[in-house]
Amino acid sequence: MNTFKNMQTKMRRAAVVLGLVGAALILNTACNSNKNEERPIEEGQHFTVATWLEGPQYLGSTKSLTEGTLSFLGKGFEAEGSRYIQHGGYIYMMNLTEKKFNQYALSKDGQITLNGSILTDGVVPNYFQSLNIVDDNTLLVLGSVDDNKGTAGWARIEIPSFKVVAKGELKVPYDAADPGQGFYVGRGYVDNGKFILGGYFYNSQTKAYAPTGVTALVYDYPAMNNMQVIQSNATKAGIGYDYLSSVDTDKDGNHYFVASAGKFWTGLGGKSGIVRIKKGESKFDESYFFDVSSQLDKEACLMGITHVGDNIAFATVQYESMMTSVRDRLKNVGQVVKLDLANKKVTLMNTPLSPVAMVRAPLVYQGKYYTALCIDGGEANLYEFDPKGNADSFKKGLKIDAGGWVQVQMIVANPAN
Repeated sequence: MNTFKNMQTKMRRAAVVLGLVGAALILNTACNSNKNEERPIEEGQHFTVATWLEGPQYLGSTKSLTEGTLSFLGKGFEAEGSRYIQHGGYIYMMNLTEKKFNQYALSKDGQITLNGSILTDGVVPNYFQSLNIVDDNTLLVLGSVDDNKGTAGWARIEIPSFKVVAKGELKVPYDAADPGQGFYVGRGYVDNGKFILGGYFYNSQTKAYAPTGVTALVYDYPAMNNMQVIQSNATKAGIGYDYLSSVDTDKDGNHYFVASAGKFWTGLGGKSGIVRIKKGESKFDESYFFDVSSQLDKEACLMGITHVGDNIAFATVQYESMMTSVRDRLKNVGQVVKLDLANKKVTLMNTPLSPVAMVRAPLVYQGKYYTALCIDGGEANLYEFDPKGNADSFKKGLKIDAGGWVQVQMIVANPAN
C-alpha cells in the first residue's frame, strides 16, 4: 500500500511539472471572471482555495486571505482535478480520472457543492485541454483529436445551466511530412466575431518544443471555422499555454499573451515577454513587444500574467539558469514580478524564491493581487501584493497547512451577501 501511495505521489508531482494533467484553473481572460470589482469586504465573505497535496487534491474554504491558517488535515472537499476555470459562483473542473467535467457551486457561507457533471467522451475526445469563458453565458472548451494531427475538438457549454449547446472539430496546423510535430491548443478569447487561440508546437517523437516564432490561430466565432494563422517574429515562444494564466485583457479591451520562452519551456531560449493584439483586431501589434527577461539579472522565463488595473499586472518568472530540467520547476526557482504594460517596465518583487506552480490561478480582489508561495522545504502561504507600491509592497498572509508537500492551484472569492 505504501509503495502504491508513493507511486501516486510521484505521478502527481510529475503531472504538475509536465502540465498534462496538472490542476488548471485558468483565469477568465475575456471577461476577467476571477476578478472582483472593488467593493467593501462584506461580513461573512468566504474564499475558496484549491490545493495539490501529497495525497488527494482538495478544495477548502476560508474567511480570510491575509491571516490565520487553512488546514487541509482531515478535512476539505476532495476534488481530483486536472483543469479548472471559475466564473460567477461556480468552479468548472475537468476530472481526468473519472473523465468528467464537473460544476461546483460556491455559496456565500463557504460551502462547496458538486452541482453537475458532463462526461467528456463524446464532447471533446480524450480530455478538455483548454477552458475559456467567452462571455457570461458561454464556456468554450477545446481538446486534442488524433494526437494533434491537424484537428482539435471544441464544445460550447451554456453556463450556469451547464449544458452542451454545440460541438465539433476545428483545423489546426499540421504537416504530414513531419508527423511528430503537432500544434497544441492553448488559451484564447472572443473579440469582434473571432476566436483567437494561442498555442505551441511540440514534437511527440523528439519530445521537444519547436523553436518557432509566436503563432496564434483565428477562427470565425461561433462557427469555429475558416482558420487563419497569424504570427509574430518578436521572439521564439509559445503563447496561451493551456494551464497557466497566460492571456489577459486590459481596461481598453487590448489582449496580452505571455510569450513563454526558455531552455526548459516553449521557446527554447528566446526572449520571454508579452505580445499584444489590439481590441477588435486579428493580428499581432508589431509595435509592441514587452521584453521581460532582458530586464532581469538572471536568465528568466515569464510564466503568467494577471492584469490588476491601470495597465499594471503581476506575474511569475522562473530562473532557468537555476534549473537543469523542467522538473526543477518544483524547486525554489520562481519569483514574483510586477509589470507596467504601458511603459514596459519590470519590478522584481523581493519575495522569497519558490516553485512556480502558483502562477496558475491567482486572484485580484479589491485592487490587490493574491497568489501563493509554497516554498520547497518551507512554509506555504498566500501573499498579498499592492500594485501601487514598490518591490517590497507585499505581505505574507494565510498559512496553508497540509501536513507536508502542497501547491496552491486556485484562489477564488465566493459570492458575497
